[in-house]
Amino acid sequence: MNAPITPSFEQLQRELDFYRREYDEMGARLVRLQEEQSRAAREARRSKIVARLVRDAYQIVHQDIFASKIGGLILAMVADTALCDKAAFLKRDPMNPENFLVEHALGGMSADALNMPAPPAFLFTASGKPPEPAASPLIGLIGVPFILWAYDEESGRGVLLGKKFEGNIHRPFEARDNEIVEVVLAVYIDLLLRKGAEAAMRQARQAAEEASNTRARFLANLSHELRSPLNTIIGFSGLLLEGRARTAPPAHRDEFARQIQAAGRSLLALANDILDFSSLGHARLQLRRDWVPVAPLLHAVARALAQDIAARGVWVDVLPLQPELQASIDYDRFRQILTNLLGNAVKFTPPGGRVEIGACLVGHGGVRFSVRDNGIGMRPEDLDRALEPFVQLKSESNEHPRGAGLGLPIAKQLVEAHDGELKLSSVYGQGTEVIILLPEGSARLA
Repeated sequence: MNAPITPSFEQLQRELDFYRREYDEMGARLVRLQEEQSRAAREARRSKIVARLVRDAYQIVHQDIFASKIGGLILAMVADTALCDKAAFLKRDPMNPENFLVEHALGGMSADALNMPAPPAFLFTASGKPPEPAASPLIGLIGVPFILWAYDEESGRGVLLGKKFEGNIHRPFEARDNEIVEVVLAVYIDLLLRKGAEAAMRQARQAAEEASNTRARFLANLSHELRSPLNTIIGFSGLLLEGRARTAPPAHRDEFARQIQAAGRSLLALANDILDFSSLGHARLQLRRDWVPVAPLLHAVARALAQDIAARGVWVDVLPLQPELQASIDYDRFRQILTNLLGNAVKFTPPGGRVEIGACLVGHGGVRFSVRDNGIGMRPEDLDRALEPFVQLKSESNEHPRGAGLGLPIAKQLVEAHDGELKLSSVYGQGTEVIILLPEGSARLA
């Protein structure tokens, strides 16, 4: 029997090298398989995250929420996918284009703003990848080493996601993750635009409704204000034209003429108010300012209303004031303001009542005008309405107020054109006070 052949050392070495190569190749295939499985798992997870984010985020469209709440809701959805530990939406500062303001944050940020002159469209950090220079301020802001960032140049908004640790399948982050942050940012911007459009539509609808209501009030008031003086003019002029009126006593004919003249003045005042309000609302008011002595102005306003004051049986007092006080105002426009305010006070003060008009120097060169009466006053809920156009407030003693309801709105707009402020206070049954405050530099003692 032949003896077994013992393999040589060289043969054993070749066999060992063969099996080693086979083992290495099998190991490499296993590693590639694991990487492919990991990549497939990450792709599937990424697609699932994107689909879930889009589905959940667009449910916000049907919710009645403010646009300012959208960012927080979307960040909560992102965090719920276990994609990140921290997240934030940033917006370019309109006052300083190199700064970004934190609009919404989840998990806390180290600051409310970030300096980033040249924001990249996309970047990520990972342990096996050297961080880009632009990543440093973002990492400092969010306070974690692994970040994912996307930026939209047109809207000036960016989204920043951050995670504390890396794993295997779930390790953050890689280049393909741009799909996630870009979708998050796109959805956020789109929802903001949608909610902004909804808000604009609501405002436009509200404005249209208010305009319709204003027009209805205007037409109702205008028809009444036109009908009364026109009936007076037609009626008394008809009497004057009749033959029997020629034999009437001269006092009667004079009274007919006075009634016609009063009705004509009422129509003229109404037309002036409507034209003034229309011009103030649709054109920039041009004021011709000059230094005007205040005392003569107040007395001129009181004298101009002397006939109405006497007919109403009201006492009007011009309060004592410094004779050298002057105000930088447009004389005609400010006289119109005070005439409207004093006329209102007289109209809503019963016979025997008192109205006071005055002015004084306040602060560092400011001036305070006031018109106070002890008339019927207004209820608290009527104060704001009194400044609305075409609103006529009624009371037990004044069921049918005259006028178009434009006196206070015109006065308010003219005061604001003088950079001033009109304040209205009233106690029902005790009286009303209107205060005009002009800013510093509007008055002097000459």
